Amino acid sequence: MMDKRFWINDMPKYSMMIFIVLNLAAMFFYPGGNINNPNQIGYSFIHNFFSDLGMTVSHSNENNMLSCVLFNSSLCLSGLCFGMLFYTVRNSFGDYKFLSLFATFLGLYGSISYIGVAFTPSNLYLSAHIFFAHWIFRSLFAASMIYSILIFKTKKFENKYAYGFITFGFMVLGYILYSELYLGDPRLFPEQLMNHVVAQKVIAFWIFISIYMYSRGLSQYLLEINE
Repeated sequence: MMDKRFWINDMPKYSMMIFIVLNLAAMFFYPGGNINNPNQIGYSFIHNFFSDLGMTVSHSNENNMLSCVLFNSSLCLSGLCFGMLFYTVRNSFGDYKFLSLFATFLGLYGSISYIGVAFTPSNLYLSAHIFFAHWIFRSLFAASMIYSILIFKTKKFENKYAYGFITFGFMVLGYILYSELYLGDPRLFPEQLMNHVVAQKVIAFWIFISIYMYSRGLSQYLLEINE
């Protein structure tokens, strides 16, 4: 079995780098179009969702299998990495087993949702795709709040990571409220498309950065308790 520290300290860093590379490649090969403009040339960072990369056929009605494979591979890798991270740390807060297991369950559910998004291209399975996409954020928000509590209750775990998780959690909650309740459907309100797209990209990268920082803190904590 791979060393526990690999999944906690190293793999989140590698998965973040691979995610960025695969997504940049998918953006490069995306033929064109967005949900409101099939004539757009190529991929627009402010008018195309990440999920557009995962469609089998682009909004311009062209074959998009190359971008589809690249993007969905990045999601599967991210889901696997995050899932292994949450599973590996399930016993790291031994004095609070129930809370730790509940946080692990939520983290795993969010990780599975990443893979669920990959296997439900929005042009083929829109309802399922939206379901998994929403539950990535909902699950990770709830998990972040529980991990904040666990960190505060754990003496050798620096509280700055708990505050980081709280910030992360409220950023995710803000995104959920903003995108699902405040903004309208970009198909019906085209002027709001850019707001949706930019918000999605900000929170997606914030998730990666936050989980990477948490993994570094957790690695440091495990070193201290094993000394």
